[in-house]
Amino acid sequence: MIGIIKRDILLILSSKQTILLMLFYIPFLMILAESFHPESFYFVIIVLYTFLMSMSSFTYDISGKSKYIMNSLPINRKELVVYKYLSIFVYLGMTIVFAGVYLWIIHILGLANVDYFSLRVIKNTIPIVMMYSAVVFPVYIRFEPRIGQILSLFVFILFFTTIGNLSYTRDKAILKFLSLMKWEYYMAIALLLYLLSLLLSISLYKEKDI
Repeated sequence: MIGIIKRDILLILSSKQTILLMLFYIPFLMILAESFHPESFYFVIIVLYTFLMSMSSFTYDISGKSKYIMNSLPINRKELVVYKYLSIFVYLGMTIVFAGVYLWIIHILGLANVDYFSLRVIKNTIPIVMMYSAVVFPVYIRFEPRIGQILSLFVFILFFTTIGNLSYTRDKAILKFLSLMKWEYYMAIALLLYLLSLLLSISLYKEKDI
């Protein structure tokens, strides 16, 4: 598993498109969403960047290129799917560090009033990231890579649009929305969807021709 984690990180770092998106997407969002509350902006950055990194490596594997990795490492299809689902937490951790440093620099330079670390926001991102993965990963496995990317992009845009509408005013609209239901309930729903999705993805990937 460690070998695949290292490979995924190298894939992200070697992708000019991913690097450019990671560097310039935050300023783009700052211009596009001036009305975001600092905590809401931090929430959106963590979720979106976690999506970006998880999809970069996932696309590589479901496109059929993973067979080279599977032939060189002692890992079967079931283990690869389990790794992919667990890896979102690795990407979440990487995103927290990256976003924290990036937003701290913006904040310290006085370019914008942004939050760069909040345990409450980080806690709220966990069920969101899990539910997103639960929806998108089986789609990527079941359909052709191009279709998977289109559907993933649709979910991505739908999420961003929803968050944008919830956070349109400068109050903590998105945080108030999330607080309408206890975090434990969100987490329970996310965990159930996550586990069901994992079982479905394992079944689909075993039958997939790569």
